[in-house]
Amino acid sequence: MGIDKDVAKFLLSARERKINFQKTLMLGNQQFQFFHSDYKTLTDTFNLKDLTQVKTSYDFFHFLGAEEISAMDISDYENAAILHDLNQPIGDELKEKFTFVLDGGTLEHIFNFPTALSNAMKMVEVGGHLVIITGGNNFLGHGFYQFSPELFYRALSDENGFAVKRMIAAEVRGNWYEVADPKQIKGRVELINDKQTYLMVLAKKTASKPLFVNPPQQSDYVEMWQGERGIRENNNSSNKIKNLLKRSEFLYQTLSQIKQKQLDNIIRQEKSFANSKAYKLVEK
Repeated sequence: MGIDKDVAKFLLSARERKINFQKTLMLGNQQFQFFHSDYKTLTDTFNLKDLTQVKTSYDFFHFLGAEEISAMDISDYENAAILHDLNQPIGDELKEKFTFVLDGGTLEHIFNFPTALSNAMKMVEVGGHLVIITGGNNFLGHGFYQFSPELFYRALSDENGFAVKRMIAAEVRGNWYEVADPKQIKGRVELINDKQTYLMVLAKKTASKPLFVNPPQQSDYVEMWQGERGIRENNNSSNKIKNLLKRSEFLYQTLSQIKQKQLDNIIRQEKSFANSKAYKLVEK
């Protein structure tokens, strides 16, 4: 994906939150992808000076405050300084070496995703941060995977020595929305939309812990398995309709008369950015 306006905006927002970029690692040598108008937009949004002098990803990280900048890749075809196949575990020499690690669109291209994510987490020093920028919606065919918000909320958890500080669903060159944790709102965070949408995650490493001793599980299923009150999947109106139809022949006959388009609109709105329980519109 590289560093485009949305990625740069997310990183500049991280700088406002006092993130330490001193020792930065990029997973993949990120390309700098700015239009001329992007310089003015970001300069105005963040009250910046001299942004127009930034021409490369290395320039940009120096602008953010980085003193040491490295890139990791499977080969040196884009001049990465650290060569490693993220399908394989990293060596001890790379563990907790960086204050900031950026996945700017790499993890979705790696088949052995749990190992790749674990590698990224291990390379962050305690107190440092990991940023993940990946395809959240309408990136079918871009890489091996598209990811859901819950994956990162569960993986980047206290159990694994991390805490998600913010998560944004960003329509490419469009609106931004804070994404709620499904565990907190007791319901799945789903999305049907028409635009390509990044999922952007900022997480802090709070402690050095063994990773994935217990594999992450989807929160609504955990509640079901534990027999806790309520099943999250049933909290949304579309699933309530399905269950009512199963239980009542009268309701089935009545609701079956509703035009399919009306029912589709109900479901689509619930699984859209209009769902204020799951998404909150933000500027930056």
